[in-house]
Amino acid sequence: MNRLHTAVHRAQASKGRAGSRRKGRLGFALLEALVAMAIASIALATLYRSVGQGSKNVGDVEARVEATLLARSVLAGATYAEDLAQTASGQSGAWHWVVHTAPEQVQIAEEGGRPVTSPISAARVTIDISRAKGGAPVVSWTTWKPWRTAP
Repeated sequence: MNRLHTAVHRAQASKGRAGSRRKGRLGFALLEALVAMAIASIALATLYRSVGQGSKNVGDVEARVEATLLARSVLAGATYAEDLAQTASGQSGAWHWVVHTAPEQVQIAEEGGRPVTSPISAARVTIDISRAKGGAPVVSWTTWKPWRTAP
């Protein structure tokens, strides 16, 4: 009987220690869960910000592509600088464009640098594309066009 009593006492004692260990373990698991949720929320917030910035960048690139296509279209519509001077500004959809022309002498040269002819009269043409009339340009493109008749 003494052995049975000792065995029961040991079982109860070990059960009591295991129960206290479990209680401590449950508290620790709750703390671990809270830390894991905090880390997960920081990671999700960072991911959300990255995706948002990526979406904004895609929109900006698409806008630049549209503005560049409009600039190319306006410049391709004029063979001579006088043609661009007649339509110094305009609008296409949500885009506004302004053309600036300035006379310039352009020297044509061979690959070695030797001039081929005397300088020709040309116009330095800059086109600014913006979203709002008078707004900051999204794209600014510069090229040269010949004059039909020298200015």
